[in-house]
Amino acid sequence: MTEHVPNQTVPENAVAAEQESQDIEEAGAEEFYQITINLPNKGGKVQVIASPREAIQDVRQSIVESTETCIHSCFSLAFNGTKLNDFMELGDVEGITPDNNYTEREARIHVNRLRDLLAGPAKLNVNAVGIDPAMSFLSTVSGHVEETPVDNSTYEAPPTTVFSKLDLNASAALSDFVPKGIERTPVQCVKSIALSGWNPPPHNLRLRGDLMYLIVTTLEGETVQITSTATGFHVNKSTSNHFEPTPRQDSKAASDHSLIVLLEKISPMFATNFKKLQEFITRHHMLEVLPVTTAQPAYPWAIQQAPHTFDPTRPSEAYLNYGTDSVDSLRDWNDELQSHRELPRSNLQERVMRDRFLNKINADFADAAVRGAMDVVNGNVVPLNPLEAEESHMYVYNNIFFSKGFDGRNTFEKLGGDNAAHVATGKDLEGVRTLNGVDIEGLYTLGTVVVDYKGVRVVAQSIVPGIFRQQEESSIVYGSVDNGPQVKSEEKFHEILGKAAKALHLAEHTVDNGEGEAVNLWTSFDTKGLMGADGRRYLLDLYRLNPVDVEFLEHDVPAKDGVPEYPHKLTLMRPELMLLFWEHKLRTWVQERALEIQKRSEEKKLAAGDAEAKKEADAASDGNKEETKEEEAAVEKNPEEDVDILDFDLCFNVDAFTDVKILPDGATAKVEQESTVREASKFLRDNVIAVLLQDFTAYVVSPIDGGSLTKAMHRRGINMRYLGRIATLAKESNELGLVHIHYLAMQEMVVRSVKRIIRKALRGLPTTHIPDCISHILNCVLGQEYNPNPVATMAQDGYQYVEFTPASLRKDILAEVLSRYRFQLPEDFVSVIAKEKKIPILRDICLRAGIQVEARDYIFSPVTESVNSTSETVSVAAEVSSGKKSNKNKAEKQPSHHHDKQARSITKSKKRATTFEPSDILTLLPLVKQASTRSSYADEAFEAGKTSLAQGHRQLGLELLLESLTLHEQTYGFLHPETARCYQALAMIYYHSDDKEVALEFQRKAVIVSERTLGVDSPEALHNYLNLGLFEHASGRTLTALKYLKHAIQYWDLIYGKHHPDSSTADNNIAVMLQSLRDFERSVSFFERAKETQELAHGKEHLVLANCHHVLAKAYALKGDFETGVKEEQLAFDMYTKLAGAEDMRTKEAEVWLQELKNTLEFTKNQAKYEQAAAAAQDQQQQALNRATSLSATAAAAASKTAIAEAAIRAANAEAQVGSKGHLSLNELLDYINNHPQGGSGGGKSKKNASKAGASKRASKK
Repeated sequence: MTEHVPNQTVPENAVAAEQESQDIEEAGAEEFYQITINLPNKGGKVQVIASPREAIQDVRQSIVESTETCIHSCFSLAFNGTKLNDFMELGDVEGITPDNNYTEREARIHVNRLRDLLAGPAKLNVNAVGIDPAMSFLSTVSGHVEETPVDNSTYEAPPTTVFSKLDLNASAALSDFVPKGIERTPVQCVKSIALSGWNPPPHNLRLRGDLMYLIVTTLEGETVQITSTATGFHVNKSTSNHFEPTPRQDSKAASDHSLIVLLEKISPMFATNFKKLQEFITRHHMLEVLPVTTAQPAYPWAIQQAPHTFDPTRPSEAYLNYGTDSVDSLRDWNDELQSHRELPRSNLQERVMRDRFLNKINADFADAAVRGAMDVVNGNVVPLNPLEAEESHMYVYNNIFFSKGFDGRNTFEKLGGDNAAHVATGKDLEGVRTLNGVDIEGLYTLGTVVVDYKGVRVVAQSIVPGIFRQQEESSIVYGSVDNGPQVKSEEKFHEILGKAAKALHLAEHTVDNGEGEAVNLWTSFDTKGLMGADGRRYLLDLYRLNPVDVEFLEHDVPAKDGVPEYPHKLTLMRPELMLLFWEHKLRTWVQERALEIQKRSEEKKLAAGDAEAKKEADAASDGNKEETKEEEAAVEKNPEEDVDILDFDLCFNVDAFTDVKILPDGATAKVEQESTVREASKFLRDNVIAVLLQDFTAYVVSPIDGGSLTKAMHRRGINMRYLGRIATLAKESNELGLVHIHYLAMQEMVVRSVKRIIRKALRGLPTTHIPDCISHILNCVLGQEYNPNPVATMAQDGYQYVEFTPASLRKDILAEVLSRYRFQLPEDFVSVIAKEKKIPILRDICLRAGIQVEARDYIFSPVTESVNSTSETVSVAAEVSSGKKSNKNKAEKQPSHHHDKQARSITKSKKRATTFEPSDILTLLPLVKQASTRSSYADEAFEAGKTSLAQGHRQLGLELLLESLTLHEQTYGFLHPETARCYQALAMIYYHSDDKEVALEFQRKAVIVSERTLGVDSPEALHNYLNLGLFEHASGRTLTALKYLKHAIQYWDLIYGKHHPDSSTADNNIAVMLQSLRDFERSVSFFERAKETQELAHGKEHLVLANCHHVLAKAYALKGDFETGVKEEQLAFDMYTKLAGAEDMRTKEAEVWLQELKNTLEFTKNQAKYEQAAAAAQDQQQQALNRATSLSATAAAAASKTAIAEAAIRAANAEAQVGSKGHLSLNELLDYINNHPQGGSGGGKSKKNASKAGASKRASKK
């Protein structure tokens, strides 16, 4: 019985969204259903929320992943007894019935599912390409406890927070990279589950339904043998020495369709602990448990490796996953990719299904390609051409074609050899991605993945059908044949390519076909069109899909002024730049066209005026007058004609400025096309880079690491070879806002140079020497202060890397930067940056080179011998733990906070000779680039929603974003960076709409997804944590909010260091939250740090800094330090007066506050005098009583009353001062500060709300 209940109706997106396509508008109304599913074997019911557009397999997956129904994995969905296809859409059919017939594959899946459950959320996957893939720390940071919302005004004393004992001057410790309390080990339910030695079943028993045999050791210590059959699982009579797989008949007899239920029957401890395990899993967010299947999982660069565990079934995982012959893993990748591209796409539902399949097959192909590339580099795959040079080797493995990114056939000999070939592989991938985005029917590209591993670049491609059964020349029908002078251009291929060329703005150009005849091409001479044996037209070698950056080629590539020649001549422009330039030229053309139309219209008006005067003089009838009025109306009706952008024509010849031969007839066209390409190149150098620097100056974009700087440049079409130019312009501008950009650009150049040095050193190196090589290079770059003369551990083997010294490596880095970026680094910059930003440099090198190191506190600078000794280390540790030394005393005795961290990092074992040791290098990761596809409909809905919100159409914008989220989840899946972007946008919208709980749910999802797909310390994850803290605080969970903010600023310190311009926002938010908890002392510290950061970013005189002083003054007032508050407010008032003027509202508010604080300060001083006077009077009274025992008690009392009265009169006079607020209690003073109206404005926001608004604005901008 299935209930079909409409749960929610999303209204139609309708008509007012001009930016949205018709398909999305029609799909705006979506109905969600609450499905009641009857579980098999009287297992009860379960509710599932689904939409009609979800596939049947999605509902199955939700049942499998649910902790309530995880015991079921072998079942099918059915309606009215009819089994449904897993790939059908749900529509209006729901239901579930047990499928009592296991197959061997389903039995393997069932056992694997149980193993996954028993391993818990943090499953140790030794078969992954790295350690700890797709980690998320959200539950660990929050403590697995959901805080009850609390009104902070109820706190009478500051509660204990995560910042209560934090030393703001200390740097973040790398040993804290993995949060304390992370739960890696789940509750143990069984001792072991393994495949029995009686596997596989004999032939006669296979006919009876036996599929496999298992051996289980329960927590009670009993070992049982279990048979898996077509109908389920049962305990058999077999032992290690006797084979009898029939069911047992004694007290231990048990059977069930589910292996989990069977284990519950035979092991009471399993039943008890499995419930605890389910509770343990449910303490984690659902998205923390789900596997990442449609995106590359992120691997942390610093890890605390979990201990290796004994698992007898682990060696059999290949069988459990792929079967006896691994047939499940053998796939025809090319046929799957192209078949999915050919799926129908006539409506939105078909497009979504098609995009979903394409994303899944691309993710599967990338995973297989990465593993295959690693096997190729490790020498586990035999090449097809073993007799040729190693650089020319080609491989076929798992139906994927592999080649190395070297110039083995001298194709790029004139362009730079191996350097040009290395660049060409990346550009080819970029071309595949661009062409896939255009998505032209009838035009096919290969599945392509580029993998960098152990210093070797490997290109993995799907195989064109028939490519190995015929001569390549006979299959090439478009472009150059074997990179020779012969050029072909098939008519049908040229026609299809014309559609792509129109979208990509490629110019048709004529080349010599090698026989003196002209042929027309849309793409480059080097691009090849192949006709596959399957009848499909494939396009390969797409590295020249964009024109040459001719200005760089002519001015920067040649050697001059002591700068060596650029390593290669394959300097191409990026597709983002070509689009920006095309849009720029379009805007210019539209403006010019509009001016022409306006001029023509004015001329018509003048002509019409002259004609009208003449007609009025000559006309004698009313008919002529009517005609004149009609003509005038016609002229006035169209003073400016609509500009038709279809008339705009701007295309780029990708063969411009190359040595492609052309016929004399095409010389004129070539000159014109080369002029366009040169203009685009100048546009990059003169306009785009300048605009980027302006954005940096205005903090529109504020990168915090080399990765975010790279993304900012690529998003604007700027190649990384312009890093030196950006660093030079940033320095020449003398703008404070560009100081950190100048430093960050130089840091990025150093990191990229070290990456190339490591890549070259690892090439051809034995695996056993890789940890020694990497640790030695890191010691030369970062550990030279601790050990100026590091020596490689395996120096006796004589490999090239052992010759590196800190001095030689610095020289190599300077030469690499000069060669690659045309920038002269300061001689001491490498040493300086190695001292100032040790951890950020280490992080960037690890991320760029694919290194995973141990998360520990490395010793970067020398410490005293006494501290180095074991006894002193134990003593220091004891003193720290017992609290014998205060933080203040430590700060006074230690020369720097780095020294304190280093001292604590020394272990009780022998002293290290170098900063890094080979044992610190845990593994080497493959760096992967893939041509991932994007869903145009999901992106269009997302952009349309943002546009509607910007125009003030909130309801429509929200509906479009919700529709976009549905499309993202269906296309990309839950765990994908694009889906995280949707979660974050929706969270911010709901937060501003005061729907805090919904905002929190979306923001938690954004945090988890960004952590698992982009990295736990990625800038996106950090910003999501900061926003999550803001939302938690607004919901009354300030203690939890502070946990998230501390986690974020700790990573911020590791990524960049202190005083990044954006970090002031986080410090301000923390200060406001601490203020709300009455921790005024700590809040002042964060306000002070925020002010220091703003002073570095804007200078000592800026309106932003004036606001910092103003906020600080209020913070000091709450703290009770009115004297410092007056000083800060005086600075704010003077700055506002100078920069904004005396009549500005902020100046007037500062003036009012300054007077209030002065009055309060005066009151507190008088109050102190009053208290002193009262105390002195009491002393005099006591002395008088002691001296004059003869005086009567009445006289003594009168003297006492007189003294006290005099003190009271003085206090009353002081209290009568105008505007004083010193008589207020602390609660009243806090309310007054937070709710005091701004001067001249009649009201205003509290500081808390203002800070939140500012943080929200910055978070929204991110």
